[in-house]
Amino acid sequence: MASRSATIIPAGAVELVGEVHDNPEHHKVQAAGIQGATRSVVFEQLRTNQQPAIDAFMALPKDSRTLDAFLKAIDWEKSGWLKYDYKPLFEAVLAADLPIYAGDAPRDLIRKAAKEGTAAIPADEQKRLGLDVPLDPSLHDASLTEIEASHCGMLPKSAFGGMAFAQRVRDATLADVALKAFEKHGAVTVFAGNGHVRTDRGVAWYVRARAANVPVQSTMLAEVEDGKTDADAYVPRGPDLKPAVDYVIFTPRAERGDPCEAFRKSMQPPTADPKN
Repeated sequence: MASRSATIIPAGAVELVGEVHDNPEHHKVQAAGIQGATRSVVFEQLRTNQQPAIDAFMALPKDSRTLDAFLKAIDWEKSGWLKYDYKPLFEAVLAADLPIYAGDAPRDLIRKAAKEGTAAIPADEQKRLGLDVPLDPSLHDASLTEIEASHCGMLPKSAFGGMAFAQRVRDATLADVALKAFEKHGAVTVFAGNGHVRTDRGVAWYVRARAANVPVQSTMLAEVEDGKTDADAYVPRGPDLKPAVDYVIFTPRAERGDPCEAFRKSMQPPTADPKN
């Protein structure tokens, strides 16, 4: 496992730092990497329609910009991310007084994109974001396969196309915010799930499509698995078998149950109340 004191964020680049959301070790590693940095940060965990509240928070006197005040400003308790421990990362960003940007698309837009596909986004906005250019068929197929696996094969295949487009909207939005932050501050770190930091079809794809001169670097935080001792086996690869990240940092695996069992239970209708 990489030392937490290691700096994983270079200057003058769009740096993508991945994670497994429910692994608290990942947020500690991310927090260590941001210490002493002079750059802006973009969070997948914050939606772009929250930016006004973030800007109002950042306009407060520094001694008022506490972690509790930040969590209240972003309405963290209702965000859906509360069950994950992001406090070490947020504390590190606030302590370093770094500009904060909300990177994910609004929830309603993501749902609309998943339901309606390309019809959910006006043509001129698709072009601006780079969504008018389709992914290579092999990359699109890989995305569909990943979506099916992540939902444990319990969703109809007819849903996958819309879900894949919604994922593209999220990646393109993160890239859009990252480029704005890069233009203003000269360097930016994007914190997002490992799927978003893939260089073959994630955020980097949209950054490079819109600004080929902007350097992009991707680091994935990978959980070590029992009996899996070949480091190269942890590297995600595209359909062309080329690595889909630049660096991998190894961490312990988080304790969790069977995600498919949890997903299966969430798909079941509620049990009738025996008293009624």
